[in-house]
Amino acid sequence: MIMENKWVLITGSSKGLGKELAFVFADNNFNVVIHGRDSAKLEEVKKEILKRNVECEIVEGDLVEEETINKLENISKEKNIFVLINNAGYGIKETLEEMDENEIDLLVKTNLIAPIKLTKRLILPLEKNNGSIININSVSGLEFQQDRTIYCASKWGLRGFSETFRLEALKKGINILNIYLSRVKTRPEFEYGMETAEVVEKIYEAYKNKEEDLILDDRDEEIKKWKKRKY
Repeated sequence: MIMENKWVLITGSSKGLGKELAFVFADNNFNVVIHGRDSAKLEEVKKEILKRNVECEIVEGDLVEEETINKLENISKEKNIFVLINNAGYGIKETLEEMDENEIDLLVKTNLIAPIKLTKRLILPLEKNNGSIININSVSGLEFQQDRTIYCASKWGLRGFSETFRLEALKKGINILNIYLSRVKTRPEFEYGMETAEVVEKIYEAYKNKEEDLILDDRDEEIKKWKKRKY
């Protein structure tokens, strides 16, 4: 049974954490708009979502392209959007000197500009539904990290945007949940990290409880030696 025809829009949901978030929301009777750049993977995710007796729509495209932002905005006008999850992200570990300027543009546009644009364009439907925005950030948005100057800058920027926009959003009945994650085992090559299934369940619980911030950081002392938090 679909509850009140609720929809969630999740960027970067053809794989990894975004895909698992799509499944957990579908398991809780949300219809899902999934987004990504790989049409084959999106179709596979859609098939799994449909097995849960909810609806699913696909938006294919790169978030750095205005056309993709437009398509996500248009489908949001058609659907009853209750939740926007800004999950898509791009990371690279290089010094500022090593980074190509095109890489800088890509990283900042994906991690910061796209979430800002989508948030702006979805304010009205989210306000109508007393909805929520979930921003999937990183512990890189809370600390300084060697050789990740631009990545940390984009994540600190997302944190600053989220915290400041919250002052406007609360007046509109929109809740903002910021998620700060250390490594999640979303790839086979990741030897350490948190289990994806546990992470998405905790995110969903935080959403249900209308929490504002959730930090999930299980790094052991060996890892923390080179990632010491500095606020």
